[in-house]
Amino acid sequence: MTSSEKNNNRNRIEPFSHFINKMDRLFSERPPKGMLKSLDDFFGSAKERSFPVDIHETHSEYTLTATLPGIPRSQISIDVLAHAVTISAKHVDRKHKNQGLFQKEVSAGTFSRTISFPKPIDEANVTARHRDGILTLHLPKIRGIGLKSIRHE
Repeated sequence: MTSSEKNNNRNRIEPFSHFINKMDRLFSERPPKGMLKSLDDFFGSAKERSFPVDIHETHSEYTLTATLPGIPRSQISIDVLAHAVTISAKHVDRKHKNQGLFQKEVSAGTFSRTISFPKPIDEANVTARHRDGILTLHLPKIRGIGLKSIRHE
């Protein structure tokens, strides 16, 4: 191997070893105070701002059930598009007195979730029912749209 080939090989390996050294240092040093707590809070809050949804499909419709405990019907908004539904809910904390409260995990906030569907929805015939914290949507599929087989001879 000539000296110029050795220099070229060294130049190719050096940036990689520099990267490896930085990664080793990142994982070997103690994280800044509060960084892990901040990450937990960030990812935990994303989960808390959502709500569980079940979706069932038949040949003619989708049935979506969303669990929204403690949220009145007047605070729920539903937007229907051709292939998606967005459910937004506003939770208002009605307790104004927090005397003696040690930790508070339920508060006011807005929750939103968009659910996509593979087949188009008949937007004009969607029905919704809200009872005991359960929102049920019946989303009929548009008839006549789907894959068609073409026979050729």
